[in-house]
Formats: sequence, structure tokens, C-alpha cells
Amino acid sequence: MTSPSPSRREFLTRMSVATGGALIAPSVLAACGSSSSSGTSKSAAPAGLTAKWPKLTSREVVLSGFGGLSYQVREKEGFTPFTKLAGARVVQAPWDYGKFVTMIPSATPDWDLIDFDGYAVVGLIQEGKPTGKLADWVRRCDLVPAQYQDYCAGGYAWSNVLGYSTKLGATPQGWADFFDTKKFPGKRAFPKSIYMGTVEAALLADGVPKDKIYPLDFDRAFKKLDTIKNDLIYYDTYAQGQQYMTQGSASMIITSSSRMIQLKNDGQPVDFSFQDAILYPWSAFAMPQHPQHADAANALLDFMSTPEQQAVVAKKVFLGPTVSAALKLLTPAELALTPSAPDNVAKQLTINVESCAKQDADYVKRFFAWVGK
Repeated sequence: MTSPSPSRREFLTRMSVATGGALIAPSVLAACGSSSSSGTSKSAAPAGLTAKWPKLTSREVVLSGFGGLSYQVREKEGFTPFTKLAGARVVQAPWDYGKFVTMIPSATPDWDLIDFDGYAVVGLIQEGKPTGKLADWVRRCDLVPAQYQDYCAGGYAWSNVLGYSTKLGATPQGWADFFDTKKFPGKRAFPKSIYMGTVEAALLADGVPKDKIYPLDFDRAFKKLDTIKNDLIYYDTYAQGQQYMTQGSASMIITSSSRMIQLKNDGQPVDFSFQDAILYPWSAFAMPQHPQHADAANALLDFMSTPEQQAVVAKKVFLGPTVSAALKLLTPAELALTPSAPDNVAKQLTINVESCAKQDADYVKRFFAWVGK
């Protein structure tokens, strides 16, 4: 087995710095590295939560995350109540894919957890470098495939959608309309460093059925993308993409559903649909194999995997639960905005995690080369 390609490590590390947390859809540029304190909280522990926990001796958990608005929400709604309950504070560290990979087998890793995409976890398992297994007493996330539940807890689902200006008049019905600049004039805001979902969108626009998308045909996808390249304006961060839509520089955008929800909630003349969106069905807060604060790290994962905490993330950050019971805690209006709600899942292309894991290095290489032409 080989380790992840240097190009992927370099790219993802660059992306984490450039995007200020682009993988967490609603986050805005903010410095990482802050830590939560043990301030008071009115949030009650989910019923029976600590009954499964052993006595915790660790007094902190070091989590590599993205900062920004989503982590402000997590700190208020999750990390602070956890600290009060467990007596262990959550210390945030800047996200770095390559650094985490080197920590996986280390006896003394700097971090206990990282906010990770599902296909990265699968890719590491495929390469014979699996992340650490959860303790037996950590609750599993039932919307994660069974073969990966021992490595993944506390995560979320998210979607890339076609967002558009309501000033267009006609309503785009799918990715083919994203490429139709005659019927739908205007520039398209397109990610320069957030590659996920772009190839899939191009293949759907070119008429490839959802059940034939994987393995990805990069030649066909980039040939389709070439037809619209002169009509693209690139954004480096989700916030920049939002700005293009707000100021009217672009009439359409490929971006996360949560970013479009944020714009709509701010009163901007925009909309989106989950129809044919690209759904990333699960992510993970993954551990190295020997976390230094293993007891508290596992307790935090258990806490983040409760239906109550999963529902808070869906309500506040517009990311989908990976625990089915959390969906029952959402109102119909909240479910309509949730990527992993059953009605929305049925409309979308759900990525093939195993196939993406195998093709990810090529995906990065081809995308980065195409953008740089």
C-alpha cells in the first residue's frame, strides 16, 4: 500500500488555510487555535449519557478543526456543555491533512481528533493506514456504513448545490442549466480550491445517469467544463462565492447548501434546490491510533453522536445528521433544509465513498491542473 500522494497532501493543506474551513459549509474566515473554557451552560446532558463512560482522567481533548462560525456554534452548543459534563476542555488546533496522516501511527500524537471527510477515512483504510478505532462504549452513527462505524463518529452530511439569483426570471432545473449561458445569462461562480462535487456536476450536466457516475470519467467531465470555462469566475472561499452572488457578479454558483441558506436568511435574492445536488453522506471526527487523551476524546465523540447534539448541528449549521434518530428531532421546515433528510437524499446524487477514495488523488491532480490552465 502507498501513502497519500504528496500532491493531495499539499493541496488539502493549502485548501484548509485558503478556505478558512471550506469543508464546513457555513464557516467564515476566522483564526483557529482558540480553546473552550469550562463556563456555565444550561444545556442538559442527554439522558443516560455518562452511564457508559469510564471515569475520565484526561482534562483536555485536542481537536483539529476549521474554526469559523460553525465552530463558534459547536463551542457554544457542544464543547462547553461537554466540558461541564466531562471536566475536559476542547482545545482547537488548525486543520492540516498531511500533519494528521503523520500522526496516525505515532505513540505521542499532538492531536486527539480531526474533522475529516468520509472518503479520506476510507482511503486511509484502503491504503493500510487506518485511523484509530473508537472505544466499544462510544455510540455508533447508524447512517455511516457498518464497516466504517468503528472509525467514524460525531460527523455530518453536506451537499454541493446549484445556487442561483432569483433575478434570472426562469428557474434552473439542474446542472445542464448551469452550462446553458444563453437561456440563463451571467457568470458562474466556481470554486478554485474546493474541488469536491465539481466533476460530478459536469457529468450530470453532460447526461450521465446517476447510477453511472462512478468511477468518474475525468476526460469527459473536464471536456464539459471546458465549454463554460470562459464564463466562470473563481472563488477561493465560500465567503467569496457568497459575495459574488450578493453583488451580482455571478448569476449562478456551485456551493454548499448551507451557504445558500445563509444568503436566503440574510434576505438576498437567491435560491437553490437539492435536486441533483451532490451529497456527501457522512464525515467523521477521526482519531490517530494512539490519542494521548483517549478517554476524553472517545467521550467527546460519544457526546457529539447523540441525537440531541446531531440535531443542534442540523438546526444551527444546516449540516445533516449521521444519526437517524436526530432526524426525528427536526421540524418539517428544518428537515427541508437538511441534506441527509430522506426526501432530500432521494433527489440527490450520493457520492460513492469507496470509489471517491480510490480516485481522490487523481481528482485533485486533474482539477488543480485544469483550474490553473
